[in-house]
Amino acid sequence: MKGNIYPDLIRIFYTNLKFEGNNLVSHVKGVDMEITREVWASVPGLKYVGLRINKGNIGVVEDFNKIQYYKSCLKNPHAQVRTCSVGGLKLYERLLALFVTWILTPRGSNHSVLTEEDLIYIYYIMNKVKINWIHIYEVK
Repeated sequence: MKGNIYPDLIRIFYTNLKFEGNNLVSHVKGVDMEITREVWASVPGLKYVGLRINKGNIGVVEDFNKIQYYKSCLKNPHAQVRTCSVGGLKLYERLLALFVTWILTPRGSNHSVLTEEDLIYIYYIMNKVKINWIHIYEVK
């Protein structure tokens, strides 16, 4: 093993990685490692503050109308809406939607169709409302 990066140890770390409660744990060369909520928060500099959003409480935005907000993000707000897809959005909203669906709250497929939860994230980000991202990742 030479240098500062050891691919074999990294591979073993990920191979042994598992969830125990809310923590990730692994075992490499006789060393137990635990990644806690505090460690996750310290790496990107996140704080455990802000609104907690998940499927159970997306109603935290009072009077949020998914279709009305989606139409306000469209290049042509008078277009007929069948599904909330990324295709007709203005540039900034489209980039933000793709960032939300691919990076912040990734899912297995269909990144082009926005859920109500995705639209609420976009709404909060555009209105500079603090979101508790650590809570979101704990829930998923």
